[in-house]
Amino acid sequence: MMENFKHTTVLLDEAVNGLNIRPDGIYIDGTFGRGGHSRLILSQLGEEGRLL
Repeated sequence: MMENFKHTTVLLDEAVNGLNIRPDGIYIDGTFGRGGHSRLILSQLGEEGRLL
């Protein structure tokens, strides 16, 4: 049954934009998915930023 499961992320940009990501911020991605939120957060972090 799970092999047919397809996750479609909705409101990804809106959710991450609402975080007002700072390049030097520290963030935790508590979503359970395929890394879409993490990828977008990481793309906005600088060298000093952290994502857990």
